[in-house]
Amino acid sequence: MSTPAGVTTSPGPPAAARPAVPAESRGRTEIPERVVTRIAICAAREVERVREVRERGPLTFGKHTHSTVDGGLALLELEVSVDYPAPLLETAEEIRRHVGERVHTLTGLSVGQIDLDVTGVVPSPEEQGPPRQTVWEEEG
Repeated sequence: MSTPAGVTTSPGPPAAARPAVPAESRGRTEIPERVVTRIAICAAREVERVREVRERGPLTFGKHTHSTVDGGLALLELEVSVDYPAPLLETAEEIRRHVGERVHTLTGLSVGQIDLDVTGVVPSPEEQGPPRQTVWEEEG
């Protein structure tokens, strides 16, 4: 490849000779709270006994699931429904462990606290059994 007339190029020092710039000095990365919330929702849904994670939407009211990020620390609040019968304390600990690991792995943030509100228990398909008949169906 030729260079235009009057332009000189110098190869510069080899890559090994250049001093490495530490990662923290290369710039700043900000992860918005809505992104951390979305990661937490997806991670909570990955837990086996979780049926639903309530999200914030344009027409929802109340707390629902959200996060707060302060520097390198994330605080999470999740609303979940779980299978019935599930041991709630064990399921809550599994959700906290898995969500905390996923948020830290994907964002690098430390997760300080995960508050869980179990807002419902839903019979799992195998626990529901056959559909019940109503009185008027039995007489027919």
